[in-house]
Amino acid sequence: MSETSNKSSRRDVLKTIGGVLGGVSLLGHGNAHGQALGSMPSGYSFYRVLSANEGGSFGGTLNPLGNITGSVMMATSPSNQGIGSIYLQGTERFSDAAGVFEVTVNYSRAPPVVERVLAIATEGNLLRADNETIVIGHIGTGASNTHGQYVTTIEPLERSGSIEVANSPGVYAYRPAGNGRGLWSRIIRFGDAVPDQSSLYGGDFGDIAMDDDGNLLLAAATTQSPGENVSGFGGSQALISTSLNAPTRGRVLLQTGDILPVGSAVVECVGLVDLGARNAFAAQLTARRPDPSVTRSGTALITGDTRAGLAQQSIIAASPEVIPPGLASQRNIVSGETFYGARVDPLQDVAFVTHDGTFESSIGSNANETLGYYSRGKARRIQNTEVNASGDQVAAFGAPCIGSTGLMYGVEMVGSGRSRLFVSNGVSQEYVLVSEEHRVPGRSPSGQLMISEILFGHHSTQVDAFGRLAFTAEFLRDPDPLMREVPGNVMTALVIGIPK
Repeated sequence: MSETSNKSSRRDVLKTIGGVLGGVSLLGHGNAHGQALGSMPSGYSFYRVLSANEGGSFGGTLNPLGNITGSVMMATSPSNQGIGSIYLQGTERFSDAAGVFEVTVNYSRAPPVVERVLAIATEGNLLRADNETIVIGHIGTGASNTHGQYVTTIEPLERSGSIEVANSPGVYAYRPAGNGRGLWSRIIRFGDAVPDQSSLYGGDFGDIAMDDDGNLLLAAATTQSPGENVSGFGGSQALISTSLNAPTRGRVLLQTGDILPVGSAVVECVGLVDLGARNAFAAQLTARRPDPSVTRSGTALITGDTRAGLAQQSIIAASPEVIPPGLASQRNIVSGETFYGARVDPLQDVAFVTHDGTFESSIGSNANETLGYYSRGKARRIQNTEVNASGDQVAAFGAPCIGSTGLMYGVEMVGSGRSRLFVSNGVSQEYVLVSEEHRVPGRSPSGQLMISEILFGHHSTQVDAFGRLAFTAEFLRDPDPLMREVPGNVMTALVIGIPK
């Protein structure tokens, strides 16, 4: 069992900041809105439950998992504390093909135990869906819910060099089947009509999100003409609300050529999206003002209800190119670029990060990042990073995770180069895991290993209804400082955190 504390020593060297880091420290309220938030855990116990390229077998089934990415998604039923599924993206051990893996975890044992690892889809292999068989060319982003359902975008491998409707890109859903292998079905494909019948789906599908009722939110290309508001676009990209069980129903929330609710900027395309319960959503957009003095496009972050029209949605943040700073200040809109995916809860509380427009070559990214929190129609700036951060000063933020009780979880990178995983109830904040300081017990190899990188926050579903966490982390086989940069000394593992 890993016991963690707040005491830490710091290095003076600032490491290069890379990848997507999770991070949030809210000083406002969560989804309880004045009610009691979830109780802060007294601490966490962390375990390495599955290592990259571990091999062997679980429950009599060979373990096919090779490398593990940071894309880890929990799919635990709120009515079942014992058994839960985790979906993760990685590679197949022998072929090195990218794929999606279903990991069954038994939480009733201490420490939690992996009971099975299945490769449910791998690039280059066959996939059977709705009595049709395709060869998987590319697997896109995915999402899971508490019913164990998983949804993703798949681009089939077309060997003939021509695109056929029966073998075209689309949205696919995986439904687990207890102890057996689950079933795949195709929900949407190229050439299908969009929910409002105004156009057809194109061959390009972007980010996707799903709630516990099977509702979907996705970015997709369509054949709709963007009109005269934008130039250089032969078709449109739309933000579409639909569902697993009724993909022909729903609505187009916005699309290329639409004018944002504030200002004159026109939507060009849709980026990262998130979908919460009660139809709450958040979406990252690229937009541009039709002004000759504006030389480039910018970003905007919107939130609202998927049942409402674009005029009823709210803009949380926008770059100066999209909404001038003066107008943004009048409308309580945070001025800055939005590069990371925002996270939304059922009451449209949104945690997000903005970047200013200054590129700082010394750290390889935009100079300043601002952690923000939007609630009850108002956006607030919580904390800024330091350009030349050292010691415990925060150098980078990233996407947070929001628990069902209103607790916030995230990782921040500090000037010493360490990453810190914390939990916040909006009033107090506790660090529960610190890289280069804490050791985590586990298997393959057995014993405790020093954690070197915390890869938390790469997906919105890395915390479940019981406050348990699932994420990827890197560890040092030998903690000797001289060995920390040796590739063979670094290993990756799936980590489970259990609140005390």
